[in-house]
Amino acid sequence: MNRKPIFDCVRTMLGRGFRDGEVAALDRAIDDATGVIVVTAPVQAIGPIALIDVSVLKAAAPEKTEAQLAPWVEPFRKACQKYDIDNVRRIASFLGVFVGHESSFEVGRRENMNYSAQRMSEVWPSRFAAGGVKGKPNALAKALDRKPEEIANHVYANRMGNGPPQSGDGWRYRGNGPPQLTGKDNHKAFAMELGKTVEDASDYIMTLEGGIEAAAWFWNENLINVLADTPGVSDETRKINGGLTGLADRTARFNRIVARLLEMGA
Repeated sequence: MNRKPIFDCVRTMLGRGFRDGEVAALDRAIDDATGVIVVTAPVQAIGPIALIDVSVLKAAAPEKTEAQLAPWVEPFRKACQKYDIDNVRRIASFLGVFVGHESSFEVGRRENMNYSAQRMSEVWPSRFAAGGVKGKPNALAKALDRKPEEIANHVYANRMGNGPPQSGDGWRYRGNGPPQLTGKDNHKAFAMELGKTVEDASDYIMTLEGGIEAAAWFWNENLINVLADTPGVSDETRKINGGLTGLADRTARFNRIVARLLEMGA
């Protein structure tokens, strides 16, 4: 099928050239409409990536059963292959320091914003503590007590591409999926990578495959492979978290994965 006339027509309607991901998205739409079945050869994992199995994921998330972890193996191999997460340190850091710690391998996990006024004053004293004193809630904290949607809309307002509290962006784009992808800008950038709308990309992150790809995309966008190649896990933790929250748990997960991969001959 000659698709050039279709592409030319769409380009004329848009009044501009295609942006990243739009050609692929249009291709898929045409395939769906015409009943074309696209067969993609499976990605052949190589090197340490090929060693990723249930036992490796169990080292990353010992709180999960092998049955719970089995569906994650192939999507992880595919994502690691695509984004060059291809040596022992990178794999251990991606699986343990990032996905294992941040999501405990839970599909569709959204950030829990159900804070008490007291807790808000401790976590965000500059916004929710009277006089900036931790543990002393101000009037706003008391008004938002245990109101997750309103809390998210205030905490994430006017940041990361989000609008003001009344826009609802804070709640809509709160931490999403295994990477806990946050903010409208991040969701828009991931959507562009996939050739999807922001809404469709946000929904895709809630699936197992989409959540893993979002995590790997974030990892790649922030050049965390380079940080994972250095000793320790502090550098990548700061990039992921903005600080060193959960460093002991992240380190423990990392060490277990490295030990398991080395046992397997990596």
